[in-house]
Amino acid sequence: MWYNARRMKKGFTLVELLVVVVVLVTLMTMTFRLSSIGSSQSARTTTVARLQKLENCLSGYYAAFGSYPPVRLQGSRNYRLKVSGHGIQSVDDEQDLKWSWFDRSSHSVNNSQDEADDWEQVQAACRAQPLACKFPFPQDANWRQWAQATSDLLVQESNASGLSENQKNKYGGGFSVEVTGLSAYNNESDWREVQIFQFGLMSFLLPRYLVMMDSESSLFRDHEQWLDNNTLPCDPLSGRRFANWQSVQNYANSETPSDLAHVANIPSQSVCARWLPNLEGICRYGHPTTFYGVDIRDPESQDAGGPIVSTETEIYSPGGYANDSTSGQYILDGVTVVDGWQNDFYYYSPAPYQSYVLWSAGPNGKTFPPWVSRESLDANAAAGAAYWTEDDVVNMSH
Repeated sequence: MWYNARRMKKGFTLVELLVVVVVLVTLMTMTFRLSSIGSSQSARTTTVARLQKLENCLSGYYAAFGSYPPVRLQGSRNYRLKVSGHGIQSVDDEQDLKWSWFDRSSHSVNNSQDEADDWEQVQAACRAQPLACKFPFPQDANWRQWAQATSDLLVQESNASGLSENQKNKYGGGFSVEVTGLSAYNNESDWREVQIFQFGLMSFLLPRYLVMMDSESSLFRDHEQWLDNNTLPCDPLSGRRFANWQSVQNYANSETPSDLAHVANIPSQSVCARWLPNLEGICRYGHPTTFYGVDIRDPESQDAGGPIVSTETEIYSPGGYANDSTSGQYILDGVTVVDGWQNDFYYYSPAPYQSYVLWSAGPNGKTFPPWVSRESLDANAAAGAAYWTEDDVVNMSH
């Protein structure tokens, strides 16, 4: 009896403790792996579902207009063009991609910086026909709050922002709420130079005037970039063409249903109601607005009242960064749809817009232009492109 009591008080041996630790580590590893697999599968499921919804919208657009959305090139499809620190492509400065970052024998990346440099050029080309539509955030009561938040963020991230010292100092003082500096740039309608508006795919799938016109009046009344991309419509209630964009904007921003009807019933706007239910709850958009009774905002979208303020917040001056100008500063608002990995989808539709490819870059966030033949690439480039695209998610594109 005394012997058994002594044995019962004896602790675990070192071997027993090691066994317990090994078992716990194994169980934790399995749990993390299963969690990772579940998260990846959830992201893929979200991506496929959103692809299908976007394609339903595209089918509805084709049925209404006889073509897919004619998204203009807002950049170059030439992936060899150098890009600035803000992703702006050079007009005529080319450089070949390195591709040396990819090790074909081990099917892995051996130089992450070279890969990042190559991807920056390729991404700019893939976004030549962007998904998002972007426009200046309205300079209302929230403007000062968001401008100051963005200014503070740029100061904090100044080393990574790509801004010149002159711009850093000016941004550090906050933004002016006045819209200035437009008159000298009214004739510069090249998207790569002005970049105040972006007429991406979503500007065709959503009622453009109702979404994009809540900003400074002069942008729609005088600015060539808006005028070059929009034809003054007819008032559906009178049958006569609107006198000017100011009147369209006044109706579009009215809270009176009878006034709003002047714009909401324009055929190019009202036709969106056919496919709009597909966009319910999947758009990244910062305002609590419903269109034709449909709330398009993703529940995880930014709270109402302003654009998403982050290190990727887009701030443009009409003169472009090269002019080192801070007059007429704009924080861009916008609408887009992101995949399960929180990246924009990519869209490619060549004129006359009778076919398209809509795809996600997948979990690695990188892809390669579908218009570039792999046969035109050398062995290492083709292998690198295949590595980037092997996890892409392409659904029922036409």
